[in-house]
Amino acid sequence: QGYPGIGKPGLPGMPGKPGVMGPPGPRGEMGPKGEVGPMGIPGPQGPPGPHGLPGIGKAGAPGLQGQPGPKGEPGMKGPPGAPGIPGPKGEKGIGIPGLPGLKGPPGLPGPPGPVGLPGVGKPGMVGFPGPQGPLGKPGPPGELGLQGPPGAPGIQGPPGLPGPPYGYMGKKGKAGGAVYEMPAFTAELLTPFPRVGVPVKFDKLLYNGRQNYNPQTGIFTCEIPGVYYFAYHVHCKGASVWVALFKNNEPLMYTYDEYKKGFLDQASGSAVVQLMHGDKVYVQMPSEQAAGLYAGQYVHSSFSGYLLY
Repeated sequence: QGYPGIGKPGLPGMPGKPGVMGPPGPRGEMGPKGEVGPMGIPGPQGPPGPHGLPGIGKAGAPGLQGQPGPKGEPGMKGPPGAPGIPGPKGEKGIGIPGLPGLKGPPGLPGPPGPVGLPGVGKPGMVGFPGPQGPLGKPGPPGELGLQGPPGAPGIQGPPGLPGPPYGYMGKKGKAGGAVYEMPAFTAELLTPFPRVGVPVKFDKLLYNGRQNYNPQTGIFTCEIPGVYYFAYHVHCKGASVWVALFKNNEPLMYTYDEYKKGFLDQASGSAVVQLMHGDKVYVQMPSEQAAGLYAGQYVHSSFSGYLLY
C-alpha cells in the first residue's frame, strides 16, 4: 500500500450498485403493545354448533317482566256468531188507532185460465153391479080375441078354511087368556166369513116372536101380511164387504164398505117392506171379491125385523 496522496480529495464517485441482501438479523425484542384498532366488519353467520351438554346447577330466578310490545295490526273479520235468544216481548204501545182507509174500487175480472191437461193414470177397476132398475111400463094391450064357447060347469069345491081373526091370536097365556105376539126378531152371526151366494145364517137368536125367522137357513118367512121394517149391521175385516137385502130372490137394496188395512170397519142398511103371506126376506153376499163379513166374541153382526102394521 502506498502513501496517501497529497492534494485535494476528488469528487465523489458514482453510487454503486446495491449489494446483495444480507442474511436476516437476529430477532429483535418485542415492542410495546399497540393501541386497539377499529372493529372490523362482522363476518357472515357461521353454521350452528352442536348442542351443548345440559348445564349443571339450579335454574336462575325469572327475569324482570319486559315492557309491552307495540300494538299489533287488527286481524281479519271473523265469521258471524250464532243468533242470540229472542228478547222478551215489549210492552204494548199507547196511541190512538188510525182511521180506516177508504174502500178501493173493485178490480177488473181476470182472463179465463187455460184448459188443464188431461189426467194421467190407468182407468179404475170395474165397479160392482148396480141395483136392479125399476120395472118398465106395461106394453100396449093386444087385440081382443074371439069369444070362445062357454065351458062346462065345474064341480063345486070344498068350503075354504076360516080366516084368522084380526091381530092373529098368539100363544095361550098363564091365566088362560090369549096373548097377542107380534112377528119380530133379532139374530147375531157367530161364525165370520160366511158363504157367498146363499142367505147369511145369523144363528144366535136374541128374540124370535112367532118363530118366523129360521136360524138354520137365515130366512124370515112372512106369516102375517103387512108392512115390515128390516135392518142389518155388519162388520168388515180382511176384505171389503158387499151385502144385499133380498125379498123372494130379488135384491131390494145393497150396502158396500171398502176394507182399510189395519182397521175394523162397519156398515149397515135398513128398509121398510110390504110383505104378503109366504114372502121370504134374507141377507146375502153377491160376490166373492167382497166377502169380508166378520163376527167375533165382542164384534157382532146382526139381522133384525118386525111388523109395523
